[in-house]
Amino acid sequence: MRPLRSLLTAAALVLAAAPAAAQSIPPAAQGVAHGDYHLGLLNDSQRADLMRRLDSYAVVEVFLRACGRPPALERRIRHIVSGCIRPDSIETLAGHYRRAVASRENLRWDCVSTGGRQMIEKSETAIRLTVADLTRLCRRE
Repeated sequence: MRPLRSLLTAAALVLAAAPAAAQSIPPAAQGVAHGDYHLGLLNDSQRADLMRRLDSYAVVEVFLRACGRPPALERRIRHIVSGCIRPDSIETLAGHYRRAVASRENLRWDCVSTGGRQMIEKSETAIRLTVADLTRLCRRE
């Protein structure tokens, strides 16, 4: 059975600066069929953690866009989680993500210094790892 929290966090990616960690499935999600994962299966603490992760994903998205390396996270994650997570949950997460991105659009970023270039590399590596995790977790059987 796939870890629910990782799947929902994946949908959030609409991508954290670190790959989604595989976790055990909450008792409420035991026996949930692939494609039936939804936000209602998370407790309040898990849901709050997911929203914090979305905010982190938004920072990475805005930073990489500003540096000319747009990761297109929402499009990529939607493609991966389609069929894993109910569409209404995906839309709720995507709405939160878009608002978080919009609230950070005017921030200034250092894209040219050594530290800025290292942060770009770290962010892109984290995205690759997260996408690989999500692809594995949402693999169609």
